[in-house]
Amino acid sequence: MIAFLTICYAAFYWVFFVKLKLFAKSARNISIFVGIGVVLIGAIVFMWLTFAPTTPDGRMFQFVIQIVPNVKGTVIEVPVEPLVQVNKGEVLYRIDPTPYQANVDHIEASIKQVEAEKRRAEIEVERETELVGKAAAAQRELDRWTAQLDEAIAKIESLNAQLDTARWQLDETEVRAPHDGYVVNLQVRPGTYVANIALAAAMTFISDEIRLVVASFSQNAIRNIQAGDLAEVVFSHRPGRVYTGVVTNVVEATGTAQLEPSGNLPTFRGVPSTGRYAVRINLDDPDTSIPQGAGGTVAVYTQYGKAFHIITKVVMRMQAWLAYLTSP
Repeated sequence: MIAFLTICYAAFYWVFFVKLKLFAKSARNISIFVGIGVVLIGAIVFMWLTFAPTTPDGRMFQFVIQIVPNVKGTVIEVPVEPLVQVNKGEVLYRIDPTPYQANVDHIEASIKQVEAEKRRAEIEVERETELVGKAAAAQRELDRWTAQLDEAIAKIESLNAQLDTARWQLDETEVRAPHDGYVVNLQVRPGTYVANIALAAAMTFISDEIRLVVASFSQNAIRNIQAGDLAEVVFSHRPGRVYTGVVTNVVEATGTAQLEPSGNLPTFRGVPSTGRYAVRINLDDPDTSIPQGAGGTVAVYTQYGKAFHIITKVVMRMQAWLAYLTSP
C-alpha cells in the first residue's frame, strides 16, 4: 500500500510538473513537492496502521486435549481412525478390563459374604433380645451380637464405596472422546501399555468445542483495540475470501514479563520489552473447514479514524487475492 501511495503521488508530479506545467522544475519546487509527499504519505500510513492495524500473525485456534486414561493397562482395541470426525462419548480406545472386572467380582462376593454375616447377626440380636427380656440370657451376649451387627453394616457400607470405585475404574477402561472433534497423530495400537500419568498422554485430540482466531499485535498497534471492534481475517488456506468477525478479548499480558519463583534475584539486561499481545476474534461465519492452526492476516477496525479504515479494507482484499500466488 505504501508503494501504491508513492506511485499515486508520483503521478501528481507528472501532472503538475510535466503535463500541466503548473510548477517549474527547479530544485526548490521539487524539494518542496517531495517534502510534502513524505509528510503526507507518512501521516496517512501512521493513521492507517494506528486506527486499523493489521498483523500477519493470526491463526485458527481450537483446544488440543491430551488424552490420558484414568486407569492403566494394555490397549486391546482402537476403533477410532486418525483425522476422522467423532462425536462426544464415542470410544477412542479400550483397555483390557480383565483385572478391573475381577476386582468388581471380588468386591461383590465380599459384599454377599458380609450380608450373610449381617443377617445372622440380626437373627441373633432378635433372639438374644427376647431371651434377655425373659431373663434367660446375659446382656453380654446381646451386646456382642449387636456389635457384630454394627460391624457388618459398616463393612457393607465400606465395600459399597469400594464397589463404586471399582465399577468406575471398569467403566474407564473405555476411553471416550471428551467433545466432538478428531484425533491427530494416532500411534496407539492394540498391545500398547498406557498409564494414568499426565506426562504420558497416549493420544492427541482436537476439540470442536470452540473455534476462534488468535492474533498477535505489537504493543504500539494494540493500544486502540477494544473488545467489540470489527475485524477481518484472510487465511492463506482460503485465498480469495475475507472472513469478518468481532474482537472478544484483548490479552494485555506477555510471558516476557513473567517472573518464576526462584531463590535467585531477577536479572535485568536493559533490553526493551517487545512482547506482543494477543487478540481473540470470533468469526461471523463458523467455517468448520478451516483447520486448526491455519494461519492468515488479521485486521482490526478500531473506533477511531474510520476514514482510514478503507485503506486496510483494500489491503485485506488485495491480500486475499494475492494468496493465490503466495500460498505454497
